[in-house]
Amino acid sequence: MDVYEHGISFVDQMSAMRGYASSCGWVGVFSSALGLYISFFVTGVSWVTILQFALLFVFLLLVQTDWVGYRAEPVLFDQPARKVHVFKSLGLPWWQWGWNVFGRPRCEVQSYNWDCVSAEVVSYTIFTGQVPRREASLVLTISDRPGSPVEIQRVGVGPSFGFGNQSGPVERWEYIRRMMEGVGPVWTPGESRYKDFGVSLGEALTIAQPLIGPGSRQYWKKGPVMWLLGTISLIALPLTAYIGMNRYISYRLQRKPRWPAEVMHSAGAGPFTAAVLRQRLSLEKPAGTGKKRHKRSSSV
Repeated sequence: MDVYEHGISFVDQMSAMRGYASSCGWVGVFSSALGLYISFFVTGVSWVTILQFALLFVFLLLVQTDWVGYRAEPVLFDQPARKVHVFKSLGLPWWQWGWNVFGRPRCEVQSYNWDCVSAEVVSYTIFTGQVPRREASLVLTISDRPGSPVEIQRVGVGPSFGFGNQSGPVERWEYIRRMMEGVGPVWTPGESRYKDFGVSLGEALTIAQPLIGPGSRQYWKKGPVMWLLGTISLIALPLTAYIGMNRYISYRLQRKPRWPAEVMHSAGAGPFTAAVLRQRLSLEKPAGTGKKRHKRSSSV
């Protein structure tokens, strides 16, 4: 979440999936290339060769989708203008599909009146292996005019909440609603901020490895059980480092979303770093002065 002087923005859910498509894509690219080599120099050209060319194009699209574009498609809540701005990536022109990994993707910003926005909590099940997991997300429903039943857009706001947490999206919406209605602050000390991961080389090469890399000290303090699990996870280090490296390259090649000048003028200064937020909003506790406070006597 980015905090501005008069607004806040949330990243989309898919920004957390960066790197996975290109990881699968490169495996497919090398497999298809090997198949084409066998077709041309060993078995001979056949209908299988055409299928291999088609698969190669699909796998190249996976890599391009992951490496070309924007790091996120955020939603910005603009309190002074009472607008909701949605950043959308339009991708590359069709003639650049599958080969141009350094292209300049197109984008647009869709703006909607706050009075046309309502919210709902969407629950769904994710299957990871043999264990299903319930998650919930905050989704905005945007109508063509205030009070109209005609829906023109649905937009997810921020990462999902896991383990069946239904209250998280409701609390997020209430926080946004109070800010947009002018009865709540832009930022409160207890509000968590999404932190992107795998954006540095050290983080990328040690992703999903609790005992090595940045931040590993906290896991070493958890005792022998964590040491055992962390040691077992080292078996998968080549795979996790490969996925992490694709995530790192994707982060470096993708562009940072930029809002138009008129939107930034309305939202004000920002986005603020954690240090600036602490300074501007006095999140740090004041230092003690060594003087005792005396209560004033009051007459009833």
